[in-house]
Amino acid sequence: MSVRVPIWLTKVADEFSRRGFRFFLVGGAVRDQLREQKVDEWDVATDAVPEEVLTILRHLHAKNIGAVGARFGTITATFEGELLEITTFRGEQYLEDSRKPVTNFSATIDEDLSRRDFTINAIAFDVKKRELIDPFNGQGDLRSRIIRAVGRPTSRFHEDPLRMLRAIRFAVRLSFVIEAETVQGIKDERDRVGLLSPERVAQELDKMLMAEKPSQAITLMVETGLINYVFPELLPSIDLEFEPGSHKDIYSHILQVLDQTPPKRELRWCALLHDIAKPQTRRKVNGEYHFLGHEVVGAKVARTVLRRLKYPNEFVDYVSKLVYLHQRIPNDDGSWTDGAVRRFVRDAGECLDDLFTFAEADNTGKNERKLVTYREKRRTLRERIVRLEAEAEIAKIRPPLDGAELMELFKRPAGPWIKPIKDKLLELVLDGELAPDDKEKAAKIAREIVQR
Repeated sequence: MSVRVPIWLTKVADEFSRRGFRFFLVGGAVRDQLREQKVDEWDVATDAVPEEVLTILRHLHAKNIGAVGARFGTITATFEGELLEITTFRGEQYLEDSRKPVTNFSATIDEDLSRRDFTINAIAFDVKKRELIDPFNGQGDLRSRIIRAVGRPTSRFHEDPLRMLRAIRFAVRLSFVIEAETVQGIKDERDRVGLLSPERVAQELDKMLMAEKPSQAITLMVETGLINYVFPELLPSIDLEFEPGSHKDIYSHILQVLDQTPPKRELRWCALLHDIAKPQTRRKVNGEYHFLGHEVVGAKVARTVLRRLKYPNEFVDYVSKLVYLHQRIPNDDGSWTDGAVRRFVRDAGECLDDLFTFAEADNTGKNERKLVTYREKRRTLRERIVRLEAEAEIAKIRPPLDGAELMELFKRPAGPWIKPIKDKLLELVLDGELAPDDKEKAAKIAREIVQR
């Protein structure tokens, strides 16, 4: 295990030292190097206050200097294309009923490390002296692949409840195990997760869901009880009672699909939410269970969850659309007309490729023959879409007559009477019964509609 310091960072450290300040690599910059992984962000701790850090960075002609986090003790900059984040020795703590952490600056690196979350993140490297400072045996836990809270877990999690989610995130992203006392600390302090802002929760969930095996994160949140505060909509799937022969275990299916879905944020969220409404739509008809409309209800639940977590409207719309349409491809039994295929493509819009990708991930079960059959149906549908798109640009199909032309034809002002005519003309175009440019036939059909 060793720590490498690039030349540009040594020059920065030398300037801090020349001015009488300490300069330590900390956090992920040390942890990742000790694991022989690439460093994405160089984190530094110093006894220089933000104003002094800014002075030094400007003197060194650093680029993209950012002081947005100055009140929390953090200044960012770039050197030779590398991101540097410099933070004054500190500790953060949430008050009993506050969602905003209070920052307390510390006097020494030892105090700074003692307030950090986990032992693997509480290792510092003195750039000037070229020596490691590891008061909590973080190197040993790195070798043993263990996530262990610094000091008393309940104290660490009470100070900052975000650390409970970070523990799970580190465990699944690094393939580490959370040690027993730290797990118990999460269980004891889990209700404090409610103090966190939705945005901070969402950031951690995104990182968990992008892990190689995101189901482990969900499992850990269920085991520790964090799921009750972060994603309670999943609880009905977990608690649902059923006979193994009646239908799939919905919770296990969600986890399996989650792991089989490619690491794209929208798809991973779709995997987590696609069957979320099955428990509330489950009905027994003629001795068999059905989940009619679960995708419709599921899309509404998706909106509720993602809006609560303050995701952008575009993201909410996209994921809820994936959930709403995720059954369409599996429902194709080969009997779709060309018009039905065109409608599906128009409905899917920008989600089309992701819907096919998700349909592959959602294909679970032990019957290999059925899996192969469903895969072949998807391939056939894809080929039909390609063929139809070669014949016409489906997304640009319009009825032969627009609103202005209909008003001129019937000498009537704009009003709700126009839409049913346009919808019918478009339907005939999609079904291949009316050419998009056949205005004469379209006018005849429009007159017939109006005369009814």
